Amino acid sequence: WGGARLIDVLMLAMEEVSKDQASTNEETEKKTKQSSLIETLHRLQTLIDDHPELQHLRFESLDGMLASIDANKGLNPFGDVIVAYEMNGEDLPRDHGYPLRVIVPGYAAVRNVKWLKKLELAEEEAEGTWQRGLNYKILPPTVLDAKEVDLNIMPGLSEECVFSGITKVENLSHTTPLPTTTTTALEEEIFGSMLSMAPFAASRTPLTPGETVLVKTSGWAYAGGGRNIVRVDVTGNNGKSWQTATITEGSNQPLRRAWAWVFWECEVPAVVCEDGVSVELACKGVDMAFNTQPESMGGMWNVRGLVNNSYYRVKHKVM
Repeated sequence: WGGARLIDVLMLAMEEVSKDQASTNEETEKKTKQSSLIETLHRLQTLIDDHPELQHLRFESLDGMLASIDANKGLNPFGDVIVAYEMNGEDLPRDHGYPLRVIVPGYAAVRNVKWLKKLELAEEEAEGTWQRGLNYKILPPTVLDAKEVDLNIMPGLSEECVFSGITKVENLSHTTPLPTTTTTALEEEIFGSMLSMAPFAASRTPLTPGETVLVKTSGWAYAGGGRNIVRVDVTGNNGKSWQTATITEGSNQPLRRAWAWVFWECEVPAVVCEDGVSVELACKGVDMAFNTQPESMGGMWNVRGLVNNSYYRVKHKVM
């Protein structure tokens, strides 16, 4: 993404307001032109100090969507919120928000409003279903009927939690590979890691349920709010023991500004399932605040299944 930092846009707006309110005499104009970035930032801080009730930064899109983030995120120079006008070095495509959209790293995608028309500091969060509706509320396990929820006292989804995923599994032991077959780029794109199973489909050595085999797995992990991922744990025996993955990319992101995924890989001893031909793997990420993923979603729920960050599980055939 390319664009202007939101904090810079707001400071420029403050300067324009100051110019409009200033006297037209030459001395005042000279002082206004010489205002430094620090002075402008100070004026913005003074505004917030004088109006502590302004706790929300609201966005409105050309199609009428309303959403907001907390002002602390938007006004933090290290929060890296931008008003974007470029994507991959070119003008924003229409479907991605041309001419302007907000990029709020570390927050749920719904807060990254496309086709930006207006932004404002406000006392309350944005109105409407995108901000206050049930779709973006995470419900406690005591709630059995979503109609019973008082949405006004429950915050909407903003900063994301910890997620991870497994994207590839390879067999390392107890298999005799067949000759490698040639695949096209299209087949690789469509079928991905499933193709890696093909050479082992006719393994000559039968497996016994409960037996342990060695596999190599790789994947990704991410935490919201800029929190760095510090560890990824992987299990092949339903959590009885865990292996710590090696983070291969993304571990050098700035402290508390880790907006991108990390990639990892791990060799894992895995127990053969009752079917005698497969193993089940699970992974969980851990961020710098030692938040981690729950084993299941039994403790909370959402009507759309959002924020389901329970262990990522995958079944892999080794025969």
